[in-house]
Amino acid sequence: MIGMILKNMLTRGLSMKRWNNYPRIEDMCLLDNVGYTLHIAEFLAYLEEQKWHSINREFLIKRIIFGSLKNLILSDINSGTKTYILKNNPEIFSALEKKALNYVLSLPAPEYIKNDIQSIMENDTFQKELLIIQWAKRVAGWKESEVNAKIFTEIYEIPVREIKKSLDESTQKLESMKQLLENENYLKYLSHIRRLSHCMRWNQQNRIFPISVMSHLVLITFLTYVLVMIENKNEKKYDMTEMLLRAMYHDIPEAITWDIITPTKKAVPGFVELLEKVEIDMMNDYLFHYIPQDYKTKLFPYMLHPFQGTEGKIVKNADILSALLEAKVEVNHGSENFKEIYRTIKKKVNTFDGKSIEYVLKHILDSFDEHGGEDIYLEKF
Repeated sequence: MIGMILKNMLTRGLSMKRWNNYPRIEDMCLLDNVGYTLHIAEFLAYLEEQKWHSINREFLIKRIIFGSLKNLILSDINSGTKTYILKNNPEIFSALEKKALNYVLSLPAPEYIKNDIQSIMENDTFQKELLIIQWAKRVAGWKESEVNAKIFTEIYEIPVREIKKSLDESTQKLESMKQLLENENYLKYLSHIRRLSHCMRWNQQNRIFPISVMSHLVLITFLTYVLVMIENKNEKKYDMTEMLLRAMYHDIPEAITWDIITPTKKAVPGFVELLEKVEIDMMNDYLFHYIPQDYKTKLFPYMLHPFQGTEGKIVKNADILSALLEAKVEVNHGSENFKEIYRTIKKKVNTFDGKSIEYVLKHILDSFDEHGGEDIYLEKF
């Protein structure tokens, strides 16, 4: 199951384009949308906690990622069509989504992971968190449509109007939404986060499945979840929320500075240290300038020092495993230039220890070579 999810994230999740039946000046894939939704939801959670409510961030992150799994099966039904479907027959649509999730859960995987996914998706007691997710998705859709509507104004007239109408309604249901929509600086912060969808990994390589840093963050967050679940089942005591937040934020600086390759960093003595100072200066100007000081204090270690300590090692492992699986997909689809990259990363991963790494190498990596999983027919399920 986990291998199928990851393989489909790296193929279907990157290939499914948002607003695919609309003309557009930018392409956002499914995983880009999921990543941006995560960051909007996290910021709304922060705003809620300032004055009103305690938010279960572990549930919030898991529900967004697990909820996106059904789209890997169903493909991305756009929000406009979904709205019309729900108006006509919400029960059928609910049954369709449940069938897709049940298909995922029917595949082989550790029972404790399947049980956790199912319990999160069936738990509707966290009403505030569910509202945050609902409106975070809508804000992500608003920002996507807003960009394209600047050129294709007439085509996007109806969806933009409907989204703005719903956003106005959201301020009556979620105080944090009112704060967000009325604060230009908060919206600018999220706009800079959104730049991650335009930062492409492996930028010096030809790719069959181009992947943005935003999509990579979704992949590494799910991988971190899997590694932590396995390690904690084997008597470790990692804090799941802490680990997921480290994974979510670890590459945010790349939205601002981009990733300067290691040979360049080390070409001149003192350049690495200079870049570290420049990175912080640019983060202050482009990100932290727009958010409250206490939120900056909270995010700073997640963004600048995500791999520190024992917990950081797990997130770093997830980051390297993500690169391994990204390269594996490229190789499996005929990319010659990724063969050496894959071999080099695999050699490094083979030196790692831990039950979670053992599971990935034994059960996930090999599953990428198996046929099946790409063509899924739910009517047979």
